[in-house]
Amino acid sequence: MNYRFFIALIFTCLFTGLHTIAQNKPSASTPEVLRFSLEQAQAYAAENNYDLKNSSTDVEIARKMVKQNTAIGLPQINAGVDYMNNLVIATTLLPGEIMQKPGTYVPVQFGTPFNASLKGSLTQLIYSGQYLVGLQTAKAFLETSKQKNVRDKVEVRDLVADTYIRLLVVDEGIKILDSTYLVVSRLVEEARKSYQAGLIEDIEVDQADLNRSNLEATITYTKNLRSLGYASLKFIVGLKDNQELVQTDNLDFFLAQVNHDALVNQQFDYNSNLDYVLLKKADYLTLMQYKLAKTAYQPTLSGFLSGSTSANRSAWNFFKTSEVWYPSVVFGVSLQIPIWSSGSRKYSVDQARLNVAKTKVTDEKMRVGLELQVETVKTDFSNAYAIYLNKVKGFQTALKIYEKTMEKYKQGMVGSTDLNQRYNQFLASNSDYMQSIYTVLSQKIKLTKLLEKY
Repeated sequence: MNYRFFIALIFTCLFTGLHTIAQNKPSASTPEVLRFSLEQAQAYAAENNYDLKNSSTDVEIARKMVKQNTAIGLPQINAGVDYMNNLVIATTLLPGEIMQKPGTYVPVQFGTPFNASLKGSLTQLIYSGQYLVGLQTAKAFLETSKQKNVRDKVEVRDLVADTYIRLLVVDEGIKILDSTYLVVSRLVEEARKSYQAGLIEDIEVDQADLNRSNLEATITYTKNLRSLGYASLKFIVGLKDNQELVQTDNLDFFLAQVNHDALVNQQFDYNSNLDYVLLKKADYLTLMQYKLAKTAYQPTLSGFLSGSTSANRSAWNFFKTSEVWYPSVVFGVSLQIPIWSSGSRKYSVDQARLNVAKTKVTDEKMRVGLELQVETVKTDFSNAYAIYLNKVKGFQTALKIYEKTMEKYKQGMVGSTDLNQRYNQFLASNSDYMQSIYTVLSQKIKLTKLLEKY
């Protein structure tokens, strides 16, 4: 009885434990909530963004390409097995004089029905200008792929920042609209009570109710924009459908990092600019193509060592150890000397030389363009910063005017027309203020990218 009780107790405990685990285990449909600062979101995107995954794969492809080109100049070993079954041995006619039958031909069959051979070869490239320059070109391509990967990471980093901030701006705007909606709703109820008491006309109630309806439409539209922005941020960061993102940074954090004077006065060095560095990598590839074209005039020297063994049998007994196999070993070198190509090599070199000349023009264009771009973005950033400071004051003033006008409206000192004008002025100021925040932060991202050193 004690033994049975002990077994029952064990099964009861196991069942209770499994049931508790099953209850506490999160459901597959329960979304995983990730709380990200901007820096954390950018770090997550660097590992999970779809484009960056392909960009990293491109770097690996280039690395494998370098190894492939390197292997061309290393020893190459090949082996083969040949087997031939002469179902009908070919007949050859010999002059009859051999058999003392002048004026006739004697049919003779040479060979054996069964023939097999084993062979192997070792080849080694001793000198090839195309191989040496091609190897340098492959390594340069790898460096270019790495630099492109850096550029892709920077672009995704800035895209995450722009989308992250835009979403915060929309959220802040929704907060202001929601708080305004509560005030407007109370105003509508107070207007109805005043109308029932005979203090105001019904048109005053209709106007207040119209303001609330318009505000509802604005809130709905803004929240729809917020949903699109949120989905865009999730996609860029690389989150799955069952993952949710919560932003932990706020607009005050980003606005506190805006140092207008430091950014505007920072000196620009095009040699450290990301786009210019990538251009120089591409220029070097073009130069390598020119050198590669010129190597077509150079000879190619290679060595080889090959061996084979063959067996000819009248019966199928290739695995019989007493039968003879006949070996053969050959060693040699091969020198290929280009002499005349009817101008093909010359025109190829001419094209490559012209492409190198084009890079000089492209370099100058890039330098001048970058200088102009930096000055333009600095001007845009300064204008955006000045507008932002103006809109901050404008929003605060519009809010103050609206609140005072509302108090006067409640006291019957102003009519609904004045209140409606102040209300529309406040909404416009709010929209301008939110837009100015996004614009100044967005311009800061662009300017920082241009001035960043790589």
